[in-house]
Amino acid sequence: MSKNHNTTSHSLAASAEAAKTQYINKSDNIQNASIVISQEEDRKCDHFPLSSDDSNSNSFDGEDLHYSRYYKCSIIIISFLVSLVSFGIGNSWGVLQDYFDENVFGEKGRQIPNAGLQLSFVGTLNVCLEHSMAPLSEVIRSTRGAKTVLFLGGLLIFSGLTAASFAKEIWHLYLSQSILCGIGASFLYSTIQTVVPHYFPQNPGFVLGGIASGACIGSLIIPLIATTINNNLGIQWTYRILGCVNLIINLLACMIIKDHPYNTNIRFEEKSSKSTLIRLDVFKNKKYCIWCLSSFTQIAAFYVPLFIIPSYATYIGLSDSRGASLVSIISAAAFVGRISCGFIADRLGSVNISIIYTTISALSCLVIWPISFTYPPLIGFAIVFGLTSGTYYSLAAPITASILKTEQYSSGVTITLLLVGISIFGPSVASAIDSAGVSNEPFFTYKMFTGTSTLVSAVILIWLKFCMKRSILAKV
Repeated sequence: MSKNHNTTSHSLAASAEAAKTQYINKSDNIQNASIVISQEEDRKCDHFPLSSDDSNSNSFDGEDLHYSRYYKCSIIIISFLVSLVSFGIGNSWGVLQDYFDENVFGEKGRQIPNAGLQLSFVGTLNVCLEHSMAPLSEVIRSTRGAKTVLFLGGLLIFSGLTAASFAKEIWHLYLSQSILCGIGASFLYSTIQTVVPHYFPQNPGFVLGGIASGACIGSLIIPLIATTINNNLGIQWTYRILGCVNLIINLLACMIIKDHPYNTNIRFEEKSSKSTLIRLDVFKNKKYCIWCLSSFTQIAAFYVPLFIIPSYATYIGLSDSRGASLVSIISAAAFVGRISCGFIADRLGSVNISIIYTTISALSCLVIWPISFTYPPLIGFAIVFGLTSGTYYSLAAPITASILKTEQYSSGVTITLLLVGISIFGPSVASAIDSAGVSNEPFFTYKMFTGTSTLVSAVILIWLKFCMKRSILAKV
C-alpha cells in the first residue's frame, strides 16, 4: 500500500514538473513572438522607402510621429529664410560689385587697374566655398551636432559682412565676403541638406525644393534692398544691415533646427566605434559615382547663363536694365521650377524628373539661346532655363538617399557638395575656351558649352536610372 502511494506521489510530481516546464516554454515562445511582432511593427512605422521598390533599404529614416506639424512647418520656414538671406547675398554680388567698381575702386574712386576683374573673383570664390566646405561642416556636425554647425555658420556670415563694411582694399573682400561668408553659408546649407530630410521622409523633394527656392527669392529681393541702401546710406551700412538680418535669422535657425534622433544615434555610434567621419566607402557604390559625375557636369553649366546673360544682352544692343531683368526672370522662374520639380519627383521619382528637366534645360541652351538676338526670345529662354535648370538643388538629397545606405547619406551629400564646388568654375572654363578662338561668333562658345554639358548630365542620369532599374516606366 505504501509502495503504491509513493509511486503515485512520484507520478504526480513528475506530471506537475512537466506541466510547469511546458508552461514556461509557452511563455517564452509568446514573449519571443511579441518581440518579433513589435520589432516588425516598429520597422514598418519607422521606414518609408523613397522608391517604389519595397525591397530597397536605401532611404531616409522613418518619420517621428511625436514631432508636431507646427514644429515641422517651423523647420521649413526658418530653412527657407536661411536660404534666402545667406545665398541671396552671394547671388546678389553683381550689384555690390558694380558699386565697388564704380565708386570705390574704379573711375570715381581709387582707379585701381583691372578692378572689375579682381572684384569678379570675390563672387566666384564665395560661391565655390558655399559648396566645397561641406566636408568640414560634416566633421563638426558628426562630433558636436547640428546646432554647433548652425551657430558657427551664422557667426561666420555676420563676421564676414561686418568686416566687409570696413574693407579698404579688394583683398579685404576676399577675406570677408568670399572666405568668411562662403564658409558660413556652406555650414548652413550642408547641415540643412543632411538633417532636414529625415523629418520629411515621404516628400523630401518638395520640402527641399521649397527651401532651395529661398535663394531665388533672395536673388530678387536683396539686390533691390542693397541698391536702395547703397544710394542713401552707402555700401558700408548695406553690409551692416544685411549682417544683422543674417544674425537674427541664423540664431533662430540654431534654436529651432536640431539633429534628428537617427542622426544623433549614428553620431554616437561613429564616436564609439572610432570610425571615419567622412565615409569614403561611398565610392564603392557604382550608382553613387555616376550620380556625382552627373551633378558635376550639370552645375558646371548652370552658372554660365547667370554670369553671361547681362553681357550678352549688351552685345545684342539691349540696355543694362534689360540685361539685369533677364537674371531676375531666371531667378523668378527657378523659384517655381525648384518647388514644382520637388513636388512631382515625390510622386514620379527623383531621377525620372531630373532627367526630364535637365533634358529640357539642355535643349533651351542648344535651340532657343542660339537664335535669341532680341529681347522677347531671350525672355523665353530665361523662363525655360530658370524653370528646368535647378533640379540639383531640389533633388540632390532624395537621389543620394535612394542610392546609398542610410548611414552613408550624410557623407554622400557632403562629398557631392565638394565636387559641385569645384565645378562652379565652369564659367571660367567656358571663358577660356571662348578666348582660344574656337568660334568667330561672339558668345557661341558659351551657348554650346552650357547646352552640351547639361545634355551630357541628362545622358548620365539616364545611365543611372537603368543601373537602378531596367524598366523605362519604373519610379526611380
